[in-house]
Amino acid sequence: MVDGEAPQAPSTSSELKQRLLDSYELFMRAEPRVLRQKFRRSLSEEACRDIAQEAFDRVRLKIVAGDLTSVAKLPAYLRRASRNLAHDVLRREIRSAVLFDSDLVGSVPQPRSGDDFDPLEELVVPAIDAMPRSRRRKVVQFQSQGLPDEEIADLLGIPKDRLHKDRHAAVGELRNRLGEHIRNGHHKNTRRVKKDG
Repeated sequence: MVDGEAPQAPSTSSELKQRLLDSYELFMRAEPRVLRQKFRRSLSEEACRDIAQEAFDRVRLKIVAGDLTSVAKLPAYLRRASRNLAHDVLRREIRSAVLFDSDLVGSVPQPRSGDDFDPLEELVVPAIDAMPRSRRRKVVQFQSQGLPDEEIADLLGIPKDRLHKDRHAAVGELRNRLGEHIRNGHHKNTRRVKKDG
């Protein structure tokens, strides 16, 4: 979708299935890497790939069964399903360590509790999802998933200089949306000079 296009109406089941299929390759390329970073390497690369695949399969089955008929933010829904599964896997590992050998408890990474605030997940991703559907939004979505510039430009079919312009505009928009969360010392200090005229 390009800048200026109106948002689409809620998806039908067949449209949702197609959107899900279209997102498979990108989701499976980016999500395991994101999971590995988010859970501070307490999950293996293989476990992260398995979790991403299972999340995708569960969402697909919900759509096929008719339990999920309209999701405006399908990428965010997939990410949430994946994060929830990863938390479940870690909980199971901790429980099994407690049941079978109390000496292993210390070696299994404990999930973080109250201080488990992830600014990317809690602030930036929702702000990106709230942006109008545009190429700029896609650029920052792909970047937040850890894809390099060359890959993003290739996926969108645009030159790198256009990618940089779109990202610059999107970051400015996100900075305005997230301004209340930025500490005073980190606000960009720019002065606008009024021209005589």
